[in-house]
Amino acid sequence: MKKLPLVLLLTLCTAFSAYGQTKKQDIVKLLEIMDVKAQAMQMIDLMLPSMQAMVPGAPAEFWTKFKSGIKTETFMEMLIPIYDKHLSQDDIKNLIKFYESPTGKKFIKVMPSLTQDAYKAGEKWGEKLAQDVIVELKKDGYF
Repeated sequence: MKKLPLVLLLTLCTAFSAYGQTKKQDIVKLLEIMDVKAQAMQMIDLMLPSMQAMVPGAPAEFWTKFKSGIKTETFMEMLIPIYDKHLSQDDIKNLIKFYESPTGKKFIKVMPSLTQDAYKAGEKWGEKLAQDVIVELKKDGYF
């Protein structure tokens, strides 16, 4: 009789452990389907000019070496607990189904262009907001 609670506890621990591993595997699969590594490199490409502007004296070879040393796997590992925190296993499985669908595959294919265009739109929006702030400050007599 005393062994029954112990066996039950071990069974539950094993089940939860298997669930966690399966969820992590599903998250990795989702990130791979979404081509997160390529997206991370695209993000680096978008940020690189700003980084180069902060260190104008750095030679081009430095930036080439810097970029080639970036490990996108590190970024993916950072994303796993975030996806785990915010999404259930069913959510992840449904996202996998979506990204494996024709629409999902198309979305992945156009995502780099979408991201780049959205980044440019965000820059324009930010510039417009900054101009609006200056106009308002001048109107209110702060300049």
